[in-house]
Amino acid sequence: MQSTANIERRYYAHTAEDSTGNRLPESSGKWQPLRDHLSNVATLAATFAAPMGPEAAAEARLAGLLHDLGKYAARFQDRLRDPRIHGINHWAAGATYAATHGQPLIAYPIDGHHTGLPTLHALRQTIQKFANPTLRQQLTACPENLDELIQRYLADGLPPLPVVPSTRRDNFSSALRARFLLSALTDADFLDTENHFDASKSGLRSALPLNETKALALVRSHLAAKTSDTDLGRLRRELLNACLTHAEHPPGLFTLTAPTGSGKTLASLVFALRHIAHHNRDLPPDDPRRLRRLFVVIPYTSIIEQTARVFRDLFAAAFGDDYVLEHHANVAPSSEPGAPGQDAEEARIRRARLSAENWSAPIVVTTNVRFFESLFAHKTSACRRLHAIARSVVLFDEVQTLPPSLAPALLSATRLLSRDYGCTTVFMTATQPAFATVPLAPGLAWEPVEINPRPDVFATALRRTEIVVEPREQPLDWPTLANRLAAHEQTLCVVNTTAHARELFRLLPVEGRFHLSSRLCPAHRFAVLAEIRLRLDRDHPRPCRLVSTQLIEAGVDVDFPAVYRAFGPLDSIIQTAGRCNREGRMPGLGRVTVFHPTDPAMPPGAYKMAAAKTEDFLTRHPGAALDQPETYARYFAEFYRLAGRTSAEDDPVIKLSTEFDFPAASEQCRYIDADTRAVLVEWGEGSGLIAKLHRERHLTGDDCRRAQRYSVNLYEGEFRKAQACGAVVQPVPDFDLWVWKGHYDPELGAVAATSHDCIL
Repeated sequence: MQSTANIERRYYAHTAEDSTGNRLPESSGKWQPLRDHLSNVATLAATFAAPMGPEAAAEARLAGLLHDLGKYAARFQDRLRDPRIHGINHWAAGATYAATHGQPLIAYPIDGHHTGLPTLHALRQTIQKFANPTLRQQLTACPENLDELIQRYLADGLPPLPVVPSTRRDNFSSALRARFLLSALTDADFLDTENHFDASKSGLRSALPLNETKALALVRSHLAAKTSDTDLGRLRRELLNACLTHAEHPPGLFTLTAPTGSGKTLASLVFALRHIAHHNRDLPPDDPRRLRRLFVVIPYTSIIEQTARVFRDLFAAAFGDDYVLEHHANVAPSSEPGAPGQDAEEARIRRARLSAENWSAPIVVTTNVRFFESLFAHKTSACRRLHAIARSVVLFDEVQTLPPSLAPALLSATRLLSRDYGCTTVFMTATQPAFATVPLAPGLAWEPVEINPRPDVFATALRRTEIVVEPREQPLDWPTLANRLAAHEQTLCVVNTTAHARELFRLLPVEGRFHLSSRLCPAHRFAVLAEIRLRLDRDHPRPCRLVSTQLIEAGVDVDFPAVYRAFGPLDSIIQTAGRCNREGRMPGLGRVTVFHPTDPAMPPGAYKMAAAKTEDFLTRHPGAALDQPETYARYFAEFYRLAGRTSAEDDPVIKLSTEFDFPAASEQCRYIDADTRAVLVEWGEGSGLIAKLHRERHLTGDDCRRAQRYSVNLYEGEFRKAQACGAVVQPVPDFDLWVWKGHYDPELGAVAATSHDCIL
């Protein structure tokens, strides 16, 4: 038992620093009292969880009160005064209290609010060790038991710990609940800590309201100014009216099936804003049941640039630049905040926290990777943003790109978003996959409402191309293909790999040739696309021959009179066709030529499997109408049976989630482009950011977000290879940001390192 003097002492959560970063003494009166921190975090966490429902708010409040219970240990207080003391676990106490007082689910986020959600086995071990005095000392480096810590908690003026009713849920939904609670807790903890150390940084979370009624008016005014009485204009108005009508449906699951050129990007935005305005109209401004945010989830960073720019053009003048958040490449430091032996006041950790996004803007445009992996993340850096999704409208664009092997887990999680978290989700594409054939977690069903009542009519009316598949027996080598492309003044050729794109590009006439691939940083791609659009101007046409990888297929607004496509997955072929005669201005149909390269290399895994399934499908259905939704549905149904899971139990992400193995579930939920590392390149503003990093030894959160536009993602193998020969370096050892030191070609991007052996 500790002495009475220890019980009566003043307890702190954090120290304090002066403006230069030096620690202030306790006598300064600037240290943060522990009771204030616990109270603040509990209030913030409950606020963040309130959109999930009153029970979630109560759970989050309790987690906030308990998360730093171990800081009432005498040795932790000594640690604040003596930085030589390390190795204190101050979270196990709160987790043990929750687990032994009827709230085992809350124990996960409490135990994981620094190190990430634990496994069920690890949590049980923590609880068992904490109950044993000898093992508790080894675990926490402190002798106090729960009774002693709770006694100090109460003596510090904090309220008795509430009894929170626990609702029985299935394990899969409970696992997602634990992640959402971790999100509310960690964001509250981070923000209160940031506010203590530097109140000016507390503005990291945007306070902007969605202002959905005014935003809707702006979009409708923009569309009204562009209206036309052409056949295309009438179809676009029909789709817009369908979106307005369906916006009054109850929140839930929707699909929007419409071909390229139908205006679904802005029509879906109208649906979302009208849906939010309709369902918010009778709710007070502070009601947690209000729909409060719009997410646009896109497969490729190349489309994010374009979509975010369209939205900013619509809203920036009225609401400012912070109204739309663009979040994709993870350039910000990825060090896990609060690793063992560290506390929130350590400067490097604070910088990492300040760089993290918490998705607090009214409109968030992000990638499939960021969104879906956040739903199954276990680390605090990724989970922190998760609670922002509750009570939102989520528009999933180009959904045909979802990997079949992950479809059961991803679709099951999105169903829970609408069932348990008040979300409306819309799955949009011209080639709607057969998601009804995907096995979902128990108790969930795929029963969407289709917004467009006539997708087949739209597909026929907006047919602008003729797709010609050349025989496999007549493959093309690159010189022959280059000659065919050179015969066109303006043409696009999409190939399957970056190596193919480079090789073909080099064979084209220098005048008017362009290259797009992931080897160009986003800002560079944006500049190339801007020049391409100028050359494609119908009033002032100039030669333009573009060789691109498949990143141009979905959502990139370019319009070529002739298009070539290396044989690949059926949905990729259809998406490429959407770049031909896009606006329907040609007197006849545009021609899309699908050829077989003599070099059949293509990305491995699902992409290669989908290409093989396409070959088989077209052989068995030679007369299939490639412009009709039912063709896509038949193809996807076959492909999902081939490449997907036969049951939800076969999905490792679902299985591991139901076993509360959070780290393993997170590891299994990996996109093909998730195993990449971002490297900052010397192009445009990237050069200045690299110079600043060398000079100042770190970058601010704003710098890191800007660096996303000047970074290239390398697969892990490529990254290690480039690192080994000096093409990739880390200028600041304790700052997780890497710089490309190899050659950055003005046309091909990051293609070669300093050594010939490091060509990528």
